[in-house]
Amino acid sequence: MPADAGQPAVAQVTQVALLLADDGDKQFDSAPSQVPLGAVQLGGWQVTSVDPVPADFPGQDAYLVKLNYDLALEPEVPGLRWFEFGVSFSALADGRPAVLDALPRNVVEPQGPTAFSLGRHLGFVSSPDGAGSDAQLPAVAPFVDVFGVGTAGVRWRHVSRDGHLVRPGSYTAWIVLVVPAGRDKLEAELTARYDLAPDDALGYRPASRPARFQLSLPEASAPRPGRGTPPAPTEPAGPVGPKTPRVFISYAHDDQRHVDAVRAFGEFLLRSGIDAHMDRWDLDFRRDWYQWAAEQITTADFVVVVASPICRMVGNGEIENTQRRGLQSEMSLLRELLHADRATWLRRLLPVVLPGGTVSDIPLFLQPETADHYLVADFTVPGAEDLLRVITGQTPHLRPAIGARVNLPPAP
Repeated sequence: MPADAGQPAVAQVTQVALLLADDGDKQFDSAPSQVPLGAVQLGGWQVTSVDPVPADFPGQDAYLVKLNYDLALEPEVPGLRWFEFGVSFSALADGRPAVLDALPRNVVEPQGPTAFSLGRHLGFVSSPDGAGSDAQLPAVAPFVDVFGVGTAGVRWRHVSRDGHLVRPGSYTAWIVLVVPAGRDKLEAELTARYDLAPDDALGYRPASRPARFQLSLPEASAPRPGRGTPPAPTEPAGPVGPKTPRVFISYAHDDQRHVDAVRAFGEFLLRSGIDAHMDRWDLDFRRDWYQWAAEQITTADFVVVVASPICRMVGNGEIENTQRRGLQSEMSLLRELLHADRATWLRRLLPVVLPGGTVSDIPLFLQPETADHYLVADFTVPGAEDLLRVITGQTPHLRPAIGARVNLPPAP
């Protein structure tokens, strides 16, 4: 399906700097400073037009994009607990780009080299024999999570497991990108996030410096009028795509009734296709619960804080330090993360009120009255729609396109 004529557009090399930063609050250094840690570098990636565009996408052009990105660390850095690389697009005029599919998808076990073709709905379909493939994905090591498919941006998270750190090296990814027809450029933004082991961070916080540039799009190799729907390989039954974002549920063990309600809530999220995690499901062996909670919180896309009287008391510091120590550690970590990077963690921390609960039981640092909170009326999609939309990134209202500017003649 990708065009054969002409050469694919090759994007310029650019990179996102990885830094260790402090805000000038250390006793030995009163001025803010940044320590270079490395970079995630994007280079040698290719953009190829897809022709003809299926009839399901009227008024749009489609592109197959191959991205090669490198994690490069300074020599003294042993490795990362996890790192995340993302790219988002915006048009220079009206209309919004969208990433329809992305490779690799979620990888939980070693995956050998794989060939893919584009299906009739511009999704990647596995080609076991490799015949007529449009994308070749090299071997992928676990664990990889992908987020943002269906939106204007996509990001891949590489996570270490079993005590092994994520090492530097090269990675390959593919996306299918659709844009309003006739566009020849897009604005692109590259972002990266990461985490070090506590002993390696030396009290600094992980930071990064995003990169922005204009991406030139190649011309389509076929005329726009009269595009038909191309023949497509057989697609597997059922939806094909990444799983939804990872959610960690933080809650207080007020009483057995509340614990049962939270467990039912977590099971509802799982039934809704959300990768939910909570302590009740990780009792299979002896754990360091502080380390477990820190990993769950920092690797989750969203942290749901379930409101309750004990949760409010612990979050507000109204309880003895010898009581509820596990929840006190979680709340302290959440406050620290929110203070260090409010723009990021205000979006990721979701206060939730379950049936029978009250907004007044949300800890004050989560701003129960001046920021959003989410009421769950019952464990159904309509009863939890606002929360599900935020977690899955599905807005209820799309902003209309900007029309022509009104022409107002001068007054007499």
